[in-house]
Amino acid sequence: DEENLIAEDLPVKRLNAWHAYITIMYGCNNFCSYCIVPYVRGRERSRRADDILREAEGLLQSGVKEIMLLGQNVNSYGAGTGDSFPGLLRRLDALGVERIRFMTSHPKDATQKLFETMARCEKVAPVLHLPFQAGNDRVLRAMNRHYDRETYLQKVNYAKKVMPDLVLTSDVIVGFPGETDEEFEETISLIQSVHYDSLFTFIFSPRPGT
Repeated sequence: DEENLIAEDLPVKRLNAWHAYITIMYGCNNFCSYCIVPYVRGRERSRRADDILREAEGLLQSGVKEIMLLGQNVNSYGAGTGDSFPGLLRRLDALGVERIRFMTSHPKDATQKLFETMARCEKVAPVLHLPFQAGNDRVLRAMNRHYDRETYLQKVNYAKKVMPDLVLTSDVIVGFPGETDEEFEETISLIQSVHYDSLFTFIFSPRPGT
């Protein structure tokens, strides 16, 4: 139907002569309790891998050195289409683009296969933005995040194991409704345990419709 159509052949956003963005999917299926995105952007729709490769090849030929792949949850790219995000990374890596980056990743869909693919692909930067949002399991359930503290830490540890030079960044929300001081301290202890390279920290702010 028309709501699920994806417009192709739109201008690619270029930061400058060497850097460009390619959107690989639109929308989101996660419905985190604090987020309006699924309501305003709709459910996930993945672009065709061949179209993405064609855009990337054109950018490469025009002198672009670095491509950033964009999506609300790039890890779930290709669901139901026969494509996958690790598969897309492998195909892009073979093109010869000097550097490939991506964001944003949702921990529930960040798999060992993804981390192994990143480690094996010469052109994929060992950079991972993996938002955890809170370090306490009750708060994570209230946020509807679909993972717990231990699962998140297991994923991070595996990613670091296969990519010793990994640059890891994340998002965290402070002051989620009902969060206690003790629960917030669990967020602090997670940060201290992981040793992120950078954090985007946000004070909770309500949004109409969430």
